[in-house]
Amino acid sequence: MIIPESLGQRIVDTTMRLVHRNVNIMDRDGTIIATGHPHRYRTLHKGAKDVIETGTIIEIYPHELALYPGALQGVNLPIVFDDQVVGVVGVFGHPDEVRNIGFLVKMITELILERDLVQREMRTKTRLREQFIEASVLKPVTELLPKLKRLAKNLEIDLLQPRTVMIIDVSVVLQKLTLEYGSSELVVERVEDILFSCIETGKLLSEQDIACLIGDQLIILKTTVTTDRLCQNNSAAEQLVTFLADAIGGPLTCGVGAVAHSVTQYHVSYKQAHFCLRRCSKDQAIIQISEKDILVHHVLCEALSGSTLSAISTLQEKFHHMITGNKEICSTLSALFACNLNINAAASMLHIHRNTLLYRLNRLEAETGLAPCRSVDDMIICRLLLLLVDQNKVIP
Repeated sequence: MIIPESLGQRIVDTTMRLVHRNVNIMDRDGTIIATGHPHRYRTLHKGAKDVIETGTIIEIYPHELALYPGALQGVNLPIVFDDQVVGVVGVFGHPDEVRNIGFLVKMITELILERDLVQREMRTKTRLREQFIEASVLKPVTELLPKLKRLAKNLEIDLLQPRTVMIIDVSVVLQKLTLEYGSSELVVERVEDILFSCIETGKLLSEQDIACLIGDQLIILKTTVTTDRLCQNNSAAEQLVTFLADAIGGPLTCGVGAVAHSVTQYHVSYKQAHFCLRRCSKDQAIIQISEKDILVHHVLCEALSGSTLSAISTLQEKFHHMITGNKEICSTLSALFACNLNINAAASMLHIHRNTLLYRLNRLEAETGLAPCRSVDDMIICRLLLLLVDQNKVIP
């Protein structure tokens, strides 16, 4: 490890405020790279050079200065990191007076160096995770596959593992903390630190899982052992949401996509998770694409995003014309579908007579040709038309 000069100077400035003595940090060549005496910067310290060569503490008394060119009286101790001497820290003063201070400064220096390395490694790994998710999850994988393989190698993850995309929305917590403390950037950093600290402490993710906070969403690629594309580990999502909500003090919602068996399917699972997340509520904090009503709704919405919209434009015109003067047909169909096409149950839900509901359905068939209770195909088309009304889509 090479001690960065800027970090060395920060250590010197910090420790000098504590011990009220001049402190020097020297590199493995014995050169002073950080000091409270600016005129000594980049000069050779013979005492430090001896420490590097011997690995022992060198104490320089006033009468020994001639033996150590470039040095002053004081104690010089090896800075040890990963069982290697990476530099020297020196404290000015009579050795008998500053010996204990020297050991304190050495300990502080080694702790700061260790913390700095851990933080740099964490930042590097965080950036690698962000790059991987940005390239594989947030957009379809195309020509970036070689880059993803390199990122996966650096992250030490197996791309052959099936994974599910989970999206946890932390926007409520971010808004709350921003109102209390201001500066959204600082709040985001704080929330991110808490989230990943909790994930590590609670062992909520394995080494093969990938997670990063992008904006107000915690995006997770969670490994799974299931062979069913629509079957997720319900307890994993519940454990994550419950544990993290308690940790950061706020309600969280989570959308879960289908199992992706290759990196090219991550984006699809992400879109499904995002679809589920938009439908979460206080009463239902976790929604998964495998839930039947969600799955059907998603399939219909996907159908409307393609050429289906233009294909049913004629029927949509007729349906739109009908509901302009007969708005109750939408609530009638919604109730009918909610009751699995049971006419009596739907009539009871709507608080109308069964014959009234049949009259509305007969009118629907007369004006559009659709009979949802007699034809599965007609039922599917009616659900698509209802979606168009809900989404305020316009005929192209």
